This record gives sequence, C-alpha cells and structure tokens, in this order.
Amino acid sequence: MDKIEALARGDALPGANAGWRRRAMLSGLGGALLAAPFIRPARAAGFPQRPIEVVTHAGVGGGTDITARMMMMQAPAELGGEMTVVNKTGGSGAAAIAYAASRPKDGHTLLLVTQSHILTMLRMRLPVQFDDLVPLARGTADAQVLMVRAGGPLRSADALREQGRSRSLKIGVTAVGSLDHVASFGFARAAALQPLSAVPFRGGGDIVVNLVGGNIDIGLLNYAEAESQITAGEVRPLLVLSDARIAALPDTPTAKEAGIDFSATVARGYCVLKGTPEDRVAKLREGLVRAMRTPAYGDYLASSGQSADSVAGAEGWARQLAEYQALSREALAELGLAR
Repeated sequence: MDKIEALARGDALPGANAGWRRRAMLSGLGGALLAAPFIRPARAAGFPQRPIEVVTHAGVGGGTDITARMMMMQAPAELGGEMTVVNKTGGSGAAAIAYAASRPKDGHTLLLVTQSHILTMLRMRLPVQFDDLVPLARGTADAQVLMVRAGGPLRSADALREQGRSRSLKIGVTAVGSLDHVASFGFARAAALQPLSAVPFRGGGDIVVNLVGGNIDIGLLNYAEAESQITAGEVRPLLVLSDARIAALPDTPTAKEAGIDFSATVARGYCVLKGTPEDRVAKLREGLVRAMRTPAYGDYLASSGQSADSVAGAEGWARQLAEYQALSREALAELGLAR
C-alpha cells in the first residue's frame, strides 16, 4: 500500500513534468492496484459479512477501473471488511447494471455509477432504472473544459456567443448520444447558441487533433486530454464548465463567470439498489466518504487535476445525478435518441 500512496503523490518520479508524471503515475497504478489486496482489517461483527463487490463497466487497467480502485483504497479500514472490483464490460454499462441487479440487495454489491449509466438507462430497457439507484457518495468530478484552436476566431466568450448565434458551430464528440454530446446540448442552450453540429470521433485524442487541424470549432475535454497541445500553444482553453476555476488552468474563467449558467463534470460515484437495508446504506455512506477524504486519496485527486471538492456525500451526489438525468432526458428527446 505504501507503493500505491507514493505513486499517487508522484514521489517515485522526481524531476518529471506534471503531465508526464500524471500519465506515468496512472500507468504504474494500473499494475500496483491490480495486485493490491483490499483485505487489511478484520471483519467486524454484523455488516459486512463477506467481501463487498464494487461493480464497474470499465475493463481491467483502464482509467475508470484505476479510479475505482483508488476510491476504495482506504474503504476497507473504514467499513471493516474486504472489498473487490468486479469488471463487467459491455453495452455502455448495461452489463454492469444487469450484474448488480442479479445480486442480493444486502449492501455487499456497490455499483460504480457514471453519467454514462444514466444515458444507457434512458436509451435501453434494463432491469434497473434511475429511480432504483440509491446514491452513496461521489468520488470524482472532473471538470470539462470548452477548448478552441489557438489561432482561430473564437478568442473569448463574447466571440463564441457572436459566432454561435449566427451559425451552427461544429463540436467534436466521442459518440452520438454520449456524455459530451449531452453536455454540448446543455451548454448551447444555456449560452443561447444555435444548436451545435456534433461530429463524432473515436475519443478525446482524435477530437484534439481535429480541433488543432481546424476541422471542428470547439471541443469539450478534460484538461489532461489536451495538456500537451495547450502547453504547445495549439489549443486554447476558453471556459471551464465547473462552479470554480481549476488549479491546472487558474487563468481560464468558468462559464458562470462569463454569464453562462452551466456546468459539466465527468463524475464517478457509488450507488446501491433500492431495497438495501437502511442501516447498511447509512454505514456505507459514512464509511465511503471518510475513505475518500483521506490524504492518500486527496493526493490522487490532485495528481489528476481535480480538487478535494470532487468528493461529495449522498445529498450532493444524488442532486448531481438527478440534474443530469433531467438534462439527458431532454437532450436525447431533442436529438431524436430517446427510446
């Protein structure tokens, strides 16, 4: 466990620049966390009575998988029992949701929920729907940043408004109906722009390349996805879509500072399913928040460009999920993608 905490702080990588250190840290964490047993404390009487499963839709070693393992790194000590990650890939979260639905509702199965799960529930008929989720705690809230080509005409929020109200701007998205597609719908509405023209790409890397090449006007990305191009002066971060500025981009204003009341973060958090005993829900909520407010997890958040405010209790997590579900329902209907 010392190795994991050292990697989270970047101590094993002296002299590296911040971006390289973060990428190397995440790569190293993949192997270290996969090998790390989450079995430190002796199990207390009562709950938990067996290992707690954390079900994720991500593949082993991927970014969300590593984040899941970091989120639960300190949790066994708080909950008094073992924890393990269960990877159920497929169907944009549908396989993970189906697996969680098949397990007893006794608190021993936690679903690691992202906004993608909400979209999947709205677009597919699944055994679990939004109202079946019982939020426990949020572990990440990675702010999305509206980025433009550095040499392009969109040099300010005012220029963005002027251009976006006279024509439909092209925005790169990772897929039609994806999280960033929904966010772009919400942003355009909040800024009173014409509907954006979504151009799908294979991932954030392709969006950055096409942004630099002038094939699209804007992209919604997290800082790490375009860090190299920002440093090289090829991409300009125009607006941060969070309630506060982020440490990685202290000179970039928030959308709200520019008079656009909209925020968009990529969030991950724990939920159980309705029917889980209330006393177990309460224990999970308290223990998981304490586990993610430890220095080790705080170091991990800082290394990935996030603040300690990424961690939220059940109330904040529930509010964010409800707001996103409402936005997604409206966006998918408007885009002709609702089931």
